[in-house]
This record gives sequence, structure tokens and C-alpha cells, in this order.
Amino acid sequence: MSAAELTDWQTTALRTVLGHVHDRSPFYRRHLAGANLDIEELADLAHLPYTTKDDLREAMHDMLSGPVGDAQFYFETTGTTGRPTPCPRAAIDFDLNVLPLAHALDRIVRKHFPDGGERPILAVVAPNDVHAACLSLSFAAKQIGIAKLDLFPITPTLGFARFFEVLVELRVNMILCSPGLLMALAEMSSSYGVEVPDDLAVKVLLTTGEMCSDGMGRLLAQTWNAETYNFMYGSQEAGCPAVTRPDGTVVAIEPTYLLEVLDLETEQTLGLEGYGELCLTTLVPGLKPLIRYRTGDLVSIVPDDSGRRTVKVLGRVKDMTELGGRRRSAAEIDDTILADPELKYGYELEVDSVDGQDRVQVRIKAKEGADHDHLKTLVADRVTAAFGVPTEVTIHPLLDLKSATGGWVSWKTARIKDRRVPQSDDIESRSAADLARAVERAI
Repeated sequence: MSAAELTDWQTTALRTVLGHVHDRSPFYRRHLAGANLDIEELADLAHLPYTTKDDLREAMHDMLSGPVGDAQFYFETTGTTGRPTPCPRAAIDFDLNVLPLAHALDRIVRKHFPDGGERPILAVVAPNDVHAACLSLSFAAKQIGIAKLDLFPITPTLGFARFFEVLVELRVNMILCSPGLLMALAEMSSSYGVEVPDDLAVKVLLTTGEMCSDGMGRLLAQTWNAETYNFMYGSQEAGCPAVTRPDGTVVAIEPTYLLEVLDLETEQTLGLEGYGELCLTTLVPGLKPLIRYRTGDLVSIVPDDSGRRTVKVLGRVKDMTELGGRRRSAAEIDDTILADPELKYGYELEVDSVDGQDRVQVRIKAKEGADHDHLKTLVADRVTAAFGVPTEVTIHPLLDLKSATGGWVSWKTARIKDRRVPQSDDIESRSAADLARAVERAI
């Protein structure tokens, strides 16, 4: 499909979806009242109002373009950042989300598991109650003909001991999981008589559920001795608008989504490419289309040599942290501290200000055999050079469990304590603490 053909398709699909939500969704009938829905070109999208997370929480079922009974499957958000919201999917929604997942999974399987050799066995390490990932991956795996199992250790019916037993017994060779939990599993495995990677057959890691920076990707690859892919970007409410390719780049699913970028200062659209907040419009007339949905995620979208738009997720906008007089993304901080993956498991960072000067303390969990003095100097020099702030590094035998699981809620809540601002007991902090306690009970 040429660029012109894609634009024509998207423009036509956008007009269809706008008419669909105006006629069927009580929220959008009110929200779009008075707006010109006769879209002539994609640039006209900028004249329509945004949809926010607060809109989703306030509208609830009024956001839907039909009754829940029209859904093929019902999901909802986890409630870790606010009130859980309904995310039912009609057959058209579900099928058009599974299709690109199956295609991406198939290409990775073909790269690592050639015909006639070892058969792939995919373990999906994610909650499977009213969460879409497990079911979507079941259908994707079925489409391409590979074995798949759900294996979430933070449940009383499984637990970590049996989790590691299953990995060994079945010789699981592909794992889909959040980056933070993958690192926690590697750290705790020896407590269950399993050494990562030596005792396992894992060849491929597929990350999802939270940001996976380049630094984290290299850390995972080195720790697990496995090829690591930032497999899919998405959310319960918006579905999956971007997936990986075998070369590791993540590309937008543009036939079914419009990905706008919003300027961080003006909050105005920069178009379909650039650096800023991601704003999504779904182009499928299903049960819960979203129009100009502000994801809160920081992205960089650029075209590759073929013209396809690649998507790099750099954290959440609200997770940006001011260091040395500049706002730094989560990915910038991760990439700076997680360099030299053979030396460390992870980190926590504390920021304070003394006489108007930012100061940073980094707590590192070192890998076995790492020279602690060398590691402390290496990290301190790198952070100071990158951000222009005095840095002290200490080596800790254990990190807060929130650094492993809190990323499902908020990267910043999981890894950073900013002493320059009042500490609040907000829902994200409580959710991150609750997840950490759940893991502790399961260990």
C-alpha cells in the first residue's frame, strides 16, 4: 500500500468511525456536539476535542458504542491508576487486534525456530482475569500453530516454585512478560534451585506491560542470554497500535490506528510524526472506538527507509524528571544507569536538592562478580556527565520489590523518590505497594 493509498484509507475510515461513535456512543454524541465531522483530510482531526483518561472514568459505559452484550469478550483496566473502566471488544475489535500480534509473533518464530528444528513454547507471564493480553496471545498462537501457556506466578494457584518448575519441565523457550518482572525472576530464581539462564531453554523474551528502554532491553538480553524484543505497545482501553518487527524496531499499525504526536508545551498536534505525547484515534467501528485519546505516553515517531512509521516509547509524560535544569525522560535515565548490563540487576534513584543544586543517589543491585568500587565510579561518572548533577552510588543487596512490579503502575513510582516535592499517598503509590506485597506473599 502506497502512502497516498494509506492516507485515503485512513481518511475514509475516520469518517466512518466518527459517524459510528456519534450515532451510538452517548459520550461522543455529547462530546462531539457542534464539531464538524465531515472530515476531508487527516489534518482536520486537529479540530476535534481530545478524549482523556478522566473522560473514560467518568463516562464508563456511556463511552461504548453499543451494549456490553454486543461484545465477544469483556476486559477492563486494572484500576492501578484510577477507577477501572470497561473495555469490551466486539468481534471486529478483537480480531483486528489479534491479526497484527499473530503476524509479528509468526515472524519472530520463523526467525528463531526454523522448520524441522525445536518447536516454540510460549509462556505468557501476565494476569489473565479481565486482561486482554493472555487471551489475545492465545488466539495469535493458535493462528500460527505454536504452543502457548499462561504462567503468572503471583497467584495462589501457581506461585513461584511451580512457576520455575514448569519453565524447566516444559523447556519453555519463549516468554512474554514485563521487563521489571523478568529481572526480578532472574534475581530470585536461585532461591528455587534454578539458575537463569543456565538451567533454562529460553531463547526469546517478548516484553510488554511497561516501558522497555534500550538499556533495559540489553540488560534483559545479557541476563537471560536471550534475544529480547519490545513486542507490543498498547493498553486495555486502546488495544495494540504498535508491534515489533524481527529487526527489533516497533512499527505503528496504521490501517487501524491514527497515531498523533502532541507538543509537550502547547499540547497541540505535531501531526503523525515527532517527539511528544502520543494521541490515538482508533479506525475500527467496533464497541469502544476512541477519538483523539491522550495516552499520557511519551514517544518518538519517525519514518523508516520504507516510509513505515516506527514508534519508540520513552516512558510516560508525567514520569519525566527534572535533573540539572532539564526534563529527562524515563528512557534517558534508564539508558544512562543500565549501561554495562553485565554488572548490575537494577537500580533505584533518589533526587534531592541542596542549596538549589540537584543531587542524585543511585542504589544499585550488583551482579555476582562485579567490582563494587569500579561499578560505583562508573555509574556516578556516567550520571554526572549525562545530567550535570553530583551523584553518589551505593551497592545494595536487595532493592524494593516495587522496582520490579511497580512499573506496571508507573516507572517513576517504581524507581524514583523525588525528595524535592512533597510525597503524596496517591493511588499509584498505593497500587505499586499493593503489587509488591502480593509478590512478597507469593515468594
